[in-house]
Amino acid sequence: MVLIFGQPVVSPNYSNRTATISFCSGYCFSMDTCVAVYVEKGSKNCQVFSLGQLKRLRERESSTELKIAVKMEFTANTCSKTATANTMKNSVATDTSYLEYTMTVNSESQWIFTTTITLNCPVGYRLFKRPKGFWCIGVTSVNQCITQVDSVAKCKASEPSAILSGLQSMEETNYVYGIGQPLLKKDSGYYRYGYWVNGERKSSCMPPAKKSASCNSTNEFSYTDPLLSAYAGYQFAPPDQPDGLTTQDQFAKCLNLLIGNTVLVGIDDNGCNMSTAGLVPTNICYKGYVCGVKPTSLNSTF
Repeated sequence: MVLIFGQPVVSPNYSNRTATISFCSGYCFSMDTCVAVYVEKGSKNCQVFSLGQLKRLRERESSTELKIAVKMEFTANTCSKTATANTMKNSVATDTSYLEYTMTVNSESQWIFTTTITLNCPVGYRLFKRPKGFWCIGVTSVNQCITQVDSVAKCKASEPSAILSGLQSMEETNYVYGIGQPLLKKDSGYYRYGYWVNGERKSSCMPPAKKSASCNSTNEFSYTDPLLSAYAGYQFAPPDQPDGLTTQDQFAKCLNLLIGNTVLVGIDDNGCNMSTAGLVPTNICYKGYVCGVKPTSLNSTF
């Protein structure tokens, strides 16, 4: 937070808190969508401005004792003593959106807030930040068990450019687990659920090929997720998954995330046209699929 002498310019929309500028600044810093806080001279009423509620502020003389604290990213590892020597920009990420904005100072000592990037996920998707960019993930559970082939078609039909999503990190994997596991706990008909994810076995790693340096674990499969750069989320189910090569199973081509009642089992390879697997009491329903799509970039004002 950068504290200056100043006040909002025609900003009637805000929320109130009873706090000093110091405590109110700490509150703003902890809130993802807070942009700035303002306290008038001698007042303990703090005006809290969220995204879109503050478009301009004006710098004032110290004698006015009008104080406003603005959230911004700092330069390098230090916070400069002057506001404009800092980055004069900030970003806000929520579960479904990402926004960047800048602050520029005009000739009248007014700070102008301008949105530079606005990204949004489709309804029902969650936003994840990856090294290659932002990625939206949506988990769909169906009433009847579903094949990987049908899951691919469902993703394409649900959103333009949507595909089965990869699992870049355990954060993404745990997100899928958090949606599927409560459903399984209510379903006494199946021992485990599976959710189809990105990854299909390479032709060079099909039986009669054997396990080798070039066909071992994640590198047995090819991936079409365009922003997938790591495979930390592909933790294979113990003790021996993927087992398509060890069992010489000609059909174990597609990857899914197996979910248990109380544990995250891990990634498994199985037939792309299978909607169920196994026999009672260890039967599996492929309950759904994980779609992925790039967020939509919008032209909007702050």
